[in-house]
This record gives sequence, structure tokens and C-alpha cells, in this order.
Amino acid sequence: MSEDLSTTRLSGPMVVVTWLVALGWVVLAIVSWVGLPAPGGIILAAVGSVAALLTGWLAATMVVSHDAEGVELPKLGRTEWADVQAIELHEGLVSVPYVVVRQGRTLTDVPLDGLAWFGGTDGLARTLAEKLAAAAGIDAVGVRSKHAAPGRRAA
Repeated sequence: MSEDLSTTRLSGPMVVVTWLVALGWVVLAIVSWVGLPAPGGIILAAVGSVAALLTGWLAATMVVSHDAEGVELPKLGRTEWADVQAIELHEGLVSVPYVVVRQGRTLTDVPLDGLAWFGGTDGLARTLAEKLAAAAGIDAVGVRSKHAAPGRRAA
């Protein structure tokens, strides 16, 4: 019997918005190259091209990949499900899912900005957080207040 090790990728609306911004930079670069006189058009086209590459890289890194063994987290890299203590939503104008990871005796909060979206704690961000929680084997997605204290310790 073999385990299912297929990778699932979650991307939310913020990833789409970031790709649209990258596309806007590409359009700016093309219009500048074609429509503006040198050297200003060339300089603006170069700036737009670099901005498009950086924004596209940012959009690509906002996708959350996971499989049966663990999850790929920003800044932490590959994290086993056993180290994930909770999946929480930070309430506010934009709801941002967080993964709470045990690192030794401390708990580290890792924001998943690519899964964030408007709509409070009952919107699309919660749906995406619940999909990740289901993959982690966590029963419920918690809601954090705006004033959550950083630097919590594991019990």
C-alpha cells in the first residue's frame, strides 16, 4: 500500500491580484518602449520589466503547497504536519490565515498572505484556511484578535 504524496497548491485572490499587478507592469513596459521617445521610453520600459519580474516572483511565492507529509511555508520552508499547532485567521479589514508552528519551546506565527482576502472571518480566507486545516488534521480554524501577543510559548 503506498501513501498519496501528491502535492496540492492553494492560491487565493491575493495571488491573482499580484499577477494582475505584474501584468500591469508588463503593459507599462511595452507602452513605454513603443510610445515614448528615447531615452525616457527605454528607461521606463526597463523599470517596468524589472518591476514585472519582481512582482511575478512575489505572486509565485505566495502559493501554499502541501501534501500528506507537510506544508511549504514562507520563510520556514518545508514544515511537517506534526509541528503545526493551529491554523488561525487574523481578523481585520483583510482576513489573513496564519499557521502556528512549534519551533522548540516557542510558537511561531506564519502569515499566508496569498490566502488573504476581504470579507471578515467568514469569507474566502476562512474557506482556504479550512482546506489547509483539513489537510493538517486540525478540527477547527481559530480566530485571532487584532491584539494577539507575539512570542507565545508552547505548553
